[in-house]
Amino acid sequence: MIAPLAELVWDARCPACGDVAVGLCPTCRVGLDREPTVEVVGEHLMAWAGPYAGVLRSVVIAAKERQSLPMVTVLAGLLARALAALVVAAGFGGRLVLVPVPTARARIVRRGIDLPSALAAGAALRLCQAGVDVGVSRGLRLQGMPGEQVGLSAAERVRNAAGMLSWRGPPPGGAVVVVDDVLTTGATMAEAQRACAQAGAQVVGGAVVARTGRRRHGAFGAGA
Repeated sequence: MIAPLAELVWDARCPACGDVAVGLCPTCRVGLDREPTVEVVGEHLMAWAGPYAGVLRSVVIAAKERQSLPMVTVLAGLLARALAALVVAAGFGGRLVLVPVPTARARIVRRGIDLPSALAAGAALRLCQAGVDVGVSRGLRLQGMPGEQVGLSAAERVRNAAGMLSWRGPPPGGAVVVVDDVLTTGATMAEAQRACAQAGAQVVGGAVVARTGRRRHGAFGAGA
């Protein structure tokens, strides 16, 4: 009965398939149920919940462009699973600090959400409930306004991201995992990890919700 009432009152639709549903429909929710992937990229471990395609891509777009809070909750749960897989792969048992990649203020105003920060907070809550000693630190800052990354090649993204991030304040006390929403060429993630390490942080890896099929130097990077 809930679905027809939701359609009548809110015109509620599944963001992935368009069927009448409150949030994701059961079929699309099952489509997100997969084991996270963990790989060594450069000097660090990288983890992601799934490929940036199909249902997951639709959910990310809904969260990012339509300010869909239910979809943010879904993505935070997926990020928590990716982080758990990374911790297991690393054999790490100390305090974990999630550091979201900062979003330009203009994008936050336009979209109405700072998605990496929201995902970090939601994932941290789930990991805390599972008994993990975890916190969130937003010490990364943008150095000026980065150029638009969409449409750039891997090499162009590296040049665009170089030096765009810095750390403000003392380094976090714990093992740092940089988090973002989508992993593409690795330029933004590499720059974020560099800025954290330069500030004295112990960087152990990165984690994202989804990765695209674009590769750089034979391995996946992260972020924009």
